[in-house]
Amino acid sequence: MSLDEAPASNAVAAADAAVETATSADDFKQWVCVICGWIYDEAAGLPEEGIAAGTRWADVPADWRCPLCDVGKEDFALVEF
Repeated sequence: MSLDEAPASNAVAAADAAVETATSADDFKQWVCVICGWIYDEAAGLPEEGIAAGTRWADVPADWRCPLCDVGKEDFALVEF
């Protein structure tokens, strides 16, 4: 590879990484409490309760409770647009 090709290769790699990041961010879902309307966003997580950003709903502990009305995960529904 010549030095002239390196910047183009780096630009392509950077573009591919940006597309991959955008695609994976779009894969995150939101779950709404059907009792009070509070929304759990997988992309944001809930760091103040020890749930890191990017934590999928399936990985939220089974005994986790809605921070607003204290119901369990069974009272949440997937938000679909």
